[in-house]
Amino acid sequence: MEKTEAIVDTCFLEKLSAGGKKTDNIKAILEELDFKPVAHPYICEHELSVNYYSEELLKTGYIKKIEYSEFLKDAYDEQLYENYFLLLHEDMRSYLEAKGGIKQIEKLRIHPGHTIYDTHYQGSSMGDVHMILMAAFMRLPVILTEDSDIALLSTLANKRLSLGTYNLVIYDAWDLVKQIAERPDSKVSKKDLIQILNDMGERDKRSEMKTIWNNNHDS
Repeated sequence: MEKTEAIVDTCFLEKLSAGGKKTDNIKAILEELDFKPVAHPYICEHELSVNYYSEELLKTGYIKKIEYSEFLKDAYDEQLYENYFLLLHEDMRSYLEAKGGIKQIEKLRIHPGHTIYDTHYQGSSMGDVHMILMAAFMRLPVILTEDSDIALLSTLANKRLSLGTYNLVIYDAWDLVKQIAERPDSKVSKKDLIQILNDMGERDKRSEMKTIWNNNHDS
């Protein structure tokens, strides 16, 4: 069976691997669900490359780095991408400001001589916008993340980009654990899933997972 390419981000990998201490958890979960992890070049350069374990997953090819040339074919694509990037980032910033919640982001700061590709600063959510746009440009069906802003961006992108029948699904690590627990023929055991939840710091979800497992397994 051909694996489904799924875009991964730093917070998802951190959560599932217990901060890089249990990278086998990433492989066990994604391989069970036939996901092939891929990453945006911006995320690779500014985030994954600064963590020893995610850099190793990139170097060995377990996580495939998507190159810009794979989804920005010419100057027109680049201009379109950059325009959408600025619009989506401002859409999200304005929405969060109007909502008045705890999470707020600053107006985008791109200094002279720099671009959206080489600018990176904490709390900017630039990586999220890059991921959503790559997903849309390549019609990739899945994003794996722990960041709730991705769902908001997906909604905003649908309005901005007129994506037609394209459908993006967003999962976090707990979503994937539940999917595996529902599988009668899962190669990952209930004991393994309990340990993975412990590693993720989600011990309070063990009871729910066990119930899902028991409802889908004979013993």
